[in-house]
Amino acid sequence: MTVQVSRFSAGLHGLTNADVMFLRLAEGRTVAYTENGYRGELIEESAPVERLQRAYDSVRDLALSPAESRKFILRLLEEVPCDPST
Repeated sequence: MTVQVSRFSAGLHGLTNADVMFLRLAEGRTVAYTENGYRGELIEESAPVERLQRAYDSVRDLALSPAESRKFILRLLEEVPCDPST
């Protein structure tokens, strides 16, 4: 799994209120599963899956790199006080 942080300054994007996951099937076809606060949907048609992939690529391109994201998260963890768990 790769984590990339998207800063608020990047603004709104096409996937703001949705989670999207892509699954490559054994025969090589890709499907998408999208989920928002109200429902989830499996998308199997190639045109909508391709549109979602382009939207995902755009969001990823706006985000920090995986290395920058790691540094950002670690910096936040150091800055935010936290009571030790018991």
